Amino acid sequence: MSSEDDLTPEIPGAARLETRLQALLLAPGSEMPEAETARGWLDLAYEAAYGERHAAAVEAGLRGLEAPGGEDPENRLLLLRLLTGVYEMRGDPESARPYQQKRIRLMHELGRTRQAQVESELGGMLLREPDRVEGDILARVAEELAEEADAGPQEQSGGVKTVRADVLSSLAVRRMQDEGPQAALPLVEEVTAILESLPDEGAGAHRPQALAGARMFLAHAQLLCDDSEAAAETASKVLSSPANRAVRGAMAMLRATIHHQAEEVQEAVERAVQSAELYAACGVRRGAASAAALLAGITSEIGRPQLAVLAWRAAVQQAELGEFDESRMLSLALGQQLLEMNEHEEAELILDSLSLRLASGGEDHSTRGRALMGLGHAVTQQKRPLEAMSHWAEAAGQFIAADETDEAARAHLAAGALAASLERVDAAREHYERGLRLADQGTETDPMMLLQALHSLGHLLCRHEDDAGLAHLDRALRIAEEHGTDWQQADIIDTRARGLTALGRGTEAVAAALEAADLFTEAGDEEAGADAELFAAAVLRQVGQSAEAETIFRMTMTERSISDELMETALEGRVEALRDMSRFEDAYEAERQLEDLRQRLSGAEDY
Repeated sequence: MSSEDDLTPEIPGAARLETRLQALLLAPGSEMPEAETARGWLDLAYEAAYGERHAAAVEAGLRGLEAPGGEDPENRLLLLRLLTGVYEMRGDPESARPYQQKRIRLMHELGRTRQAQVESELGGMLLREPDRVEGDILARVAEELAEEADAGPQEQSGGVKTVRADVLSSLAVRRMQDEGPQAALPLVEEVTAILESLPDEGAGAHRPQALAGARMFLAHAQLLCDDSEAAAETASKVLSSPANRAVRGAMAMLRATIHHQAEEVQEAVERAVQSAELYAACGVRRGAASAAALLAGITSEIGRPQLAVLAWRAAVQQAELGEFDESRMLSLALGQQLLEMNEHEEAELILDSLSLRLASGGEDHSTRGRALMGLGHAVTQQKRPLEAMSHWAEAAGQFIAADETDEAARAHLAAGALAASLERVDAAREHYERGLRLADQGTETDPMMLLQALHSLGHLLCRHEDDAGLAHLDRALRIAEEHGTDWQQADIIDTRARGLTALGRGTEAVAAALEAADLFTEAGDEEAGADAELFAAAVLRQVGQSAEAETIFRMTMTERSISDELMETALEGRVEALRDMSRFEDAYEAERQLEDLRQRLSGAEDY
């Protein structure tokens, strides 16, 4: 891969992006590292929990209890909370209960009676997403705690504030679900303010970890409320303060999203790769896959496909390591990226593997259909059209199973077009007719899809001397007049002209071709207009009207700005028409012009 494909992020001494992506692929994340202290194990436990590696989180929490500093009451409270929370998130309250009880007993020993009482009463709803009934309970408790914090002794207010922050945080999660980010935002702002006001000792000893989590929640809520500036500022506070790698990865991802929305490419690239690196390093596979996918999308948008392929590969790798279903769509995106780069053999390997994997599962028909469509394009470019037709026919069945009728129609139309190009008329007709039936869905019909199906089938039938095709073209034209553009109308009329010629109706064909030429010109397509005129002239010559044909050939040459290819066609036609009329001197002059043009074109090709 050439170095010119690199993007250098705008930070001093940053590794080149390609190198960083290669490193990410070569070292996607190792086993959980060892920590030396209870706080170190706590960070590793939180990172494992963010990464949905619950067994690893429990192991780290337990090891933290036995590590140096594990006997410290504040560290112990944090580790017991972590262990309780992991089991609650797994839906295993029975396993969570012993750790919750140990935490409550320790709080009583430390004199935090009110905090212990609230946690005992509320239980797991402080550590997982509460339901609506629990949300009402949390709202009432939050009000009670607010009154106590205001009225109680100053020395007790810290513990009350701490537990109130926990209550408000859980309530905010419920409000986010029920009423949206605008309703949750004030609660998260208050949680953040409470934690910022606490000291770093006593009841506020969990402040750094909790504050990082609260600010992360706040930044996401601000972004969802369309306040990108505030979200970016909050994320920056997290990144510049103590926080584990999972939280830092989330904030880097948020910053990448904001920069991308603002079209600040270099900043978005740097933050996205930073997020992927942080997430991968601590085993948050879903986050790493999302960050790498964002990076892939950005680099693809700015015309760096080689980098996009590396990023898609990293995204796929992370999703597969996490055993997430998202790996399917990411593999599809990788295959499509390779197709865009004309890396057809590699795209075939990726898409064929994906299709086979999905076939064994018998689910996700939509993704398998798209994989088969891409696979068809890959093998078509490798001169294996019959395989492509088979893939597209199978894709249509997958789309039907997924209830994606329009996609199924597109698959049949693609297979029909390929069959028609191979002169497999019966197969082409069958695919086109199936595509038409699928496209013609009454009130659910996509008019442009129906137009394409009618146009394709009409063209095929007329070309093979079946006048039933004219009815399809006439219907397509009516749809184009109502829903389409002038160019689409011209294109259908042009097809009709060629179909009429195949049916032996030359006079009608000439009139249709000249009408199409005028419409193409009005639509701004001078080349297509000239081509339609030249076709009309050729038909006139075939039906014995060489004088009229010569006039059109000559006028197209002199009055239109046309390509060398069409100029060659016009001169060839004019030469023949002049000979038909025995105007041999004029024919000789036109032939000399034709030879001059051919020599010039030949010289240009040699150059």
